[in-house]
Amino acid sequence: MRYEQGVPRPRFRPHLSLLAVALTGLAAPVAHADEDTPVPALHRPEVAEVTVEGANKTTSSTVRSFGQLDVGDEVDSEELEKVERRLLATGLFQDVHVSTEPLPDGRVRLVLRVKDKASWVVAPTVALSSANTGGGLLYAENNLGGRAKKLAVAAQVSTGESGVYVGFLDPILFGLPQLKFSLEGQLRSDRVDEYSPDASQDDPEILRRTRMNSASLSSELGFILFERVRAAAKYRLSSIDAQAPDPKKPVTLQAFSTGPSLRDTSLRFMVGLDSRQTLHAVTEGLNLEGSYEVSVPGVWSEFRYRKFGILYRQGLRFFSEHNLVLRGELAVGKDLPFHQELVMGGTTLRGFQYRQFRGDTRLTFTAEYHFPLFKVKSLAFRGVGFSDTGAIAWRDLPSDGILFDARGRNIRGYLPESYSPEQPAVTVAQGVGAGLRLYLNNVVLPLLGVDVAYGVNSGQLRFYLVAGVTPS
Repeated sequence: MRYEQGVPRPRFRPHLSLLAVALTGLAAPVAHADEDTPVPALHRPEVAEVTVEGANKTTSSTVRSFGQLDVGDEVDSEELEKVERRLLATGLFQDVHVSTEPLPDGRVRLVLRVKDKASWVVAPTVALSSANTGGGLLYAENNLGGRAKKLAVAAQVSTGESGVYVGFLDPILFGLPQLKFSLEGQLRSDRVDEYSPDASQDDPEILRRTRMNSASLSSELGFILFERVRAAAKYRLSSIDAQAPDPKKPVTLQAFSTGPSLRDTSLRFMVGLDSRQTLHAVTEGLNLEGSYEVSVPGVWSEFRYRKFGILYRQGLRFFSEHNLVLRGELAVGKDLPFHQELVMGGTTLRGFQYRQFRGDTRLTFTAEYHFPLFKVKSLAFRGVGFSDTGAIAWRDLPSDGILFDARGRNIRGYLPESYSPEQPAVTVAQGVGAGLRLYLNNVVLPLLGVDVAYGVNSGQLRFYLVAGVTPS
């Protein structure tokens, strides 16, 4: 099957061959009822050599590694289709066509024809949402050295969070698609606003504002088995420092102790099933995974907390280029310090202020329906309708409203409103809306996204704009 601009061409040959075999099998008993004639098996020729054509930047060995079909393997039309999808799903190529050529000895030559995308981009990063406005600059290389390695460097200044980010990803470590390795570093300054937990407020009041500064370095090693089973281990090392709360806000008691910075390290394990593939802005497949993160002195941390998570993601294709994308997540934390709390609002719950809701237990579900509008050469305009729903709560707060670490330092001073009997135990909020997405078929990164969201609880309209790619 050949893909051009996201529209798959009809493929009849595999179905016709299967139909011919089925008809042969049905006819044989009728014509030769007195004979036990075996049904001939489908011929699967052996691959004698693999050639790569059309790749200007991507190395032949990288294309072959992603194709996962090599000399000595047997091939048929179904296997060729799988190779095409694997190559398109990398995001490196505008167009892919996989075919075979017969050789005199009965074997075949496997031909991988690809057309590279522009692999690097320098782009602005813009955040325009409630309580977080700003921008910066991003450099991203999606095919470093022609070997599919990815490098991103970004700097951003915004009202909510500012900093510098550097990230590196090798999706085929040692040339093996089964191994992934990533390394990330970040310097960050967050303005953390805490609001009243009431979701029906038209203009939520900021009760406390705290500046949190951090530096972090993390590395992850991932394993892929049978193309779908994924497991990963991630180690993160960070330094956390808090400033005194803004004296102009109603609450001036500390949310996190000021003074010497604290070392926060954690070890995270993930395992799951992932069959998703993104083919020209349309995502198909299912992802289910569970995760466990722990921070204790045994991993060189000055904190003690845990996080558990269950994640569900699925993409369904309709009418060739229509896409229903679903995402659900359950996250549960235990003894979370201020900087590790679960949040909702902004891009994670459109229709509400950025990080408006906080807790240690969160359940979210998002449904998005993407559909094509029109195309101008390689530029595709796509619309999206969405619904974001979330529930967040505190399960068990200290009676005095302060969570201390083993050394007696305050790692979380809760707002009185968080555990007031007048407030609901669980905050439930929903936002619905629509947006626009722009994609360039020959570039690895989307250009622009804009959303208009209506907060069902508050009745407020909010706008969200992302240009380029945000470091987060």
